[in-house]
Amino acid sequence: MKTFKYILLLFISLILLNCEQIDVIESDIPYNEFYVVNARLVGGTSDVKVSFTKSFPIEQNLQREDVALKDITAYIWSETQGIFPLKYEGDGIYAPTNQLIINEGVKYELYGKYNEERIYSVTEVPNRPSVVEAKLQGDYILCEVIPNNGSVYAVKYMLNSSDKNFESFSEDIFFEVSEKVTDTLNTTKVRTSSIPLAYYDNSENYIVKVVLYSFDEAYKDYFSTRENNKPIENIFSEGGGSVYWNVYGENTIGLFIGYTKTTIEIK
Repeated sequence: MKTFKYILLLFISLILLNCEQIDVIESDIPYNEFYVVNARLVGGTSDVKVSFTKSFPIEQNLQREDVALKDITAYIWSETQGIFPLKYEGDGIYAPTNQLIINEGVKYELYGKYNEERIYSVTEVPNRPSVVEAKLQGDYILCEVIPNNGSVYAVKYMLNSSDKNFESFSEDIFFEVSEKVTDTLNTTKVRTSSIPLAYYDNSENYIVKVVLYSFDEAYKDYFSTRENNKPIENIFSEGGGSVYWNVYGENTIGLFIGYTKTTIEIK
């Protein structure tokens, strides 16, 4: 019995010692630099921006200009519209030298080169789906669509006050993104998060809308894994795994994604 007590005491002591040294352990975590690419191609718009930056150790206090990649050679290409070279505008942001109107149903490819390393991605901007119904159901808005192949869907609510006496609300983060579909004959349903309780106190003073996002299906993989890179709060748990990115290249991560938006007023 005494032997067991000594072993237990030793085990607890080791745990306490390790807990006291957490800051030392974390400071020794190796750091690998990555190039980070970020671009959203919105159907029907011409405001095309591509961000090229690099990652940095969390203990460094840097400005965006410090992590901007300023010597990228890059262009966007589509089979129907041709080549659009990208020029540097500052803070790691690049834009086409000529106006590029993003068309629905078109596939766009991104090509880049930095320090002899090549960067590549491809996305297709979905066509807008046919909306079967959008309605307030319980405390959220449910949207039902006829899906297009290769697309996934998400929605956000917008509650606009009809006068200045009440606060307006809009959803910041998607509640869910629909599953990928192989059968486009069946409808797809997707919902918002819960609407603020303040709406129900004065519902007659609000104009209710829902914004339907139609994404390239690669966004579903990103959305499902996006929280895997969150810091681990419990030191005795395992990490979540990798985040899915659709930008490819040596030491390169990022999201180059096409989507369209449809705004629907809820009656």
